[in-house]
Amino acid sequence: MLDARSFQHGFGAMLASPERAPDPAIRRALAVHRNTATKAARDALFANYPVAATLVGDDAFAACATAYVEMSPPAEARLCFYGSSFPAFVDTWSPFAEARYLGAVAALERLVTEALFAADADALDPETLAAGIDPDAPLSWHPATRIGRSLSPAASLWLAHQADAPPEALDEVLWTPEQFLITRPADAIEVRVIDAPMRAFLAGSTLAVAAANAADEDGDVATIFATLLSAGAFAGHIQQGENP
Repeated sequence: MLDARSFQHGFGAMLASPERAPDPAIRRALAVHRNTATKAARDALFANYPVAATLVGDDAFAACATAYVEMSPPAEARLCFYGSSFPAFVDTWSPFAEARYLGAVAALERLVTEALFAADADALDPETLAAGIDPDAPLSWHPATRIGRSLSPAASLWLAHQADAPPEALDEVLWTPEQFLITRPADAIEVRVIDAPMRAFLAGSTLAVAAANAADEDGDVATIFATLLSAGAFAGHIQQGENP
């Protein structure tokens, strides 16, 4: 009797190369199944990278997605996670050579997917800080928090293509490098471009170091901290000091 592992390997090999099947009817059935699976994977890339698809148009994106699926078919059933290496593929796909920003946008969209499906955890509640904060307590980031950077305005391009973006958003994009923060407050993804003071704050290992970093960049530490709290960037709690 053929064991399950052998069957799966044999079926997978025939699915990858339907011409190997011994029977013409099986070859036709496998070809139909393969086409259906390829379309599902391609559709998943459209769903996982919607802004990248919009930037180049459906036809161009479909061609890129099809080439990627042929090279790297899904390895698991959860297609919401499919395409982890797609941003790197976009960067090297020759038809997109003139759109150097596209891989950066796709990389941001991958971080958005990671943030969306990251583990649940309680965000730091501002009310718990009323008794005081230990400035030497380490900063603990929420599992959904992501920080990224790009040589192109990837975050601004992404934001300009969201449903709530103003009509002039795309025209106002500045073509400069960006660093951005992705969070998931109240289970909704937020992407924001961050400035030098907030970048300095985020680089701090403790609250005291983070505050000093931001102050060195002439940042408003209280505003930065409040913004990060409201964004749900922190997890758990920062140890409260005995004396406020």
